[in-house]
Amino acid sequence: MSRLSNLLNDCNTENLSARRIRVIAGSSGVVVANTSISKYLRGEPESPSESVLEAFCLALKIPMNTLREAAGTPSGELEPFVLPGRANRLNARQRELILHTVRVLLNE
Repeated sequence: MSRLSNLLNDCNTENLSARRIRVIAGSSGVVVANTSISKYLRGEPESPSESVLEAFCLALKIPMNTLREAAGTPSGELEPFVLPGRANRLNARQRELILHTVRVLLNE
């Protein structure tokens, strides 16, 4: 089993099914398929999407940085990324360019 699967199974003390995890995540607006959840519970090796990790975070109460680390992805910072106050002077096109750059970097 992978390090992520071991963590998930250790933290799934209530033996939540993939379907139940999907429902819990969905109640917070996170959309993920049962099959995506179940393959990580079974230990099938694959790099999980952010939404799959978020579903486990919500259902199993595991911090996202812990999940990311177990999945072998950058764990991220504990604080959200915030642009400096002067960034409010950027126009809509410039703001979209920054958001696009962030999306590209996150999809490395």
